[in-house]
Amino acid sequence: MEPALDDAIRLHKSGNHAGAEPLYRDVLEREPANRGALQMLAMLLVQTGRPAEAVGHFRAILRLESGSVAGYSNLAAALRLAGQGAEAIACLHRALSLDPAHAGSWFNLGNGLKQQEKAAAAARSYRRSLALEPGHAGAAGNLKALRDQWGTRLDEAERRVVAARPPEADADTRTAAAEALVVVGDAVAAEAMARAALERDEHHHRANRLLGRLLLERSGAMGVQDGKPFVVDRALVEEAIGALRRAVAARPDDDEADWLHVAAVATLVQVGMVSDTVLRDGARAAWVRLRRHPKDTVAASVVGFHAYRRDRLVLASWLSRRFRRRFTAAEVAREHELGLWTMLRADDAFLRTLPPVEAVLERMAPLECRGEPAAGPAGEPVIFFCCDDVYFQRFAPTLLESLAERMPGALVAVHVVSPSPETERAMARWRTDRRLRVGFSLDRPDMAGWTDIKRVTYYASARFLRALQWLRRLDRPLMVVDTDAWITGDLRALRAEMAGYDVGLMLDGRRRGPSREIPVGFAVYENSPGGDRFLSLLGSYIGHFLAGAEVYWMLDQMAHYAVLDWLNRHEPVRVRRFDFLSFPYCHFVGAK
Repeated sequence: MEPALDDAIRLHKSGNHAGAEPLYRDVLEREPANRGALQMLAMLLVQTGRPAEAVGHFRAILRLESGSVAGYSNLAAALRLAGQGAEAIACLHRALSLDPAHAGSWFNLGNGLKQQEKAAAAARSYRRSLALEPGHAGAAGNLKALRDQWGTRLDEAERRVVAARPPEADADTRTAAAEALVVVGDAVAAEAMARAALERDEHHHRANRLLGRLLLERSGAMGVQDGKPFVVDRALVEEAIGALRRAVAARPDDDEADWLHVAAVATLVQVGMVSDTVLRDGARAAWVRLRRHPKDTVAASVVGFHAYRRDRLVLASWLSRRFRRRFTAAEVAREHELGLWTMLRADDAFLRTLPPVEAVLERMAPLECRGEPAAGPAGEPVIFFCCDDVYFQRFAPTLLESLAERMPGALVAVHVVSPSPETERAMARWRTDRRLRVGFSLDRPDMAGWTDIKRVTYYASARFLRALQWLRRLDRPLMVVDTDAWITGDLRALRAEMAGYDVGLMLDGRRRGPSREIPVGFAVYENSPGGDRFLSLLGSYIGHFLAGAEVYWMLDQMAHYAVLDWLNRHEPVRVRRFDFLSFPYCHFVGAK
């Protein structure tokens, strides 16, 4: 052992963490793969309340020793303390698959399960740890604490399981056992017991409701959030929906099963996995639910999704306005999906009476152009992106560098809302960077009194009004790209594919709703009458909502879908459709 590491360990063991830490780091700076220094520094970080930082060092150890059982166990302990319980438990299962007799891993698994309130499984893990290492003080102490907290409920679950085991046990007895197992966090055993109850009576409403809820939890559907990575097991969700429908059929007043059924259908739509049959049946259930709960936003959204999936956007628009009248502005603001539906207007009366886009532009802060991109070959497109100052500093350098690498010499137009002096200086530097030909514009709107959601919606949606101004200014095709994307291929290769079209849009073929079907991370607007007409109507649509008090996220995507629907019915433009899921030219932040 090198002297510096020996000194660090001596200080560490004496409790002098502040003295030991820089010595560990000095060793790792000279020798990044020093396992001893990695291990001791990681332990010190855990001891000093920095488990998230320790995680990286424990991962480095595993890269050096991929089969280390203790390595997985230590990583799991740090993950648990860092609040990443699910990943911690996965690490422990990996450790135990390598060595089922590792007492420390069973102990750590018990701790992780206890943190997740899976008391029955935690107790089993502590007992396994003690069976392997009878003197394990931590396991003995934690098992006693667990029994003190959960003992009565654990005993009740065991008593009911014993009663449910005989072959002659009826559905009520087995369902009661399943419910008791849920209380102590044993979802696997509870699901098996609910299925056993349904073997005795397939229409038992409590067993069906419980099975449906457990399947939804296991499917991943309960954790879906817009913009976050998700994995949903469609088969499990559909099985859950079947169980929940049986529960409601047996007991129409079972409000929990009714709500879970409708919510599961809504989730399947939002993740692009719903079949027409499931959505149709879900919409029927949603209508029934709305009679009892007229302000149920999930049920209202399912009804709207069904009309949209039948390509009846005018009906979906009318329904959304009908439901909107039941809610206050504050209630709409609290419900994300309801806020989306309030921005859907597809009726002729609305679209035909929108003010011309020129009137919208006159109400906005003036566009200040600080320079156009240098001239390029005739017909060459301009890459355009628009953002606020925070997004510019966070993402624009990466996007611009990717453009310089993948599209050297490209024409680029950048618009920043209320740029800081630092951003203006950065754009001045980019305008002299010979790898790209860059133009720059800005505006400084008065946002006094605006809500946060209106501000962020302005940044996302007003860019299409600025895009129209740049399109007319340069008289070139415009390719609009999200600022937080980066370029993976030369977008100029799309010029051949755009021949004969007015607009190029990415479409999500999973049909996830009118605000999700056209992701606008990338779009093309040709300098043609059709391209100008599309962007002009889009700007008028967006301007209508920006002029009001109620503005919600994803207005830009909803506007594209509603405008395209209206134009297809009245003044068709030529649209080139790109597959969002396989678009090869850009990488987009967020889940697909």
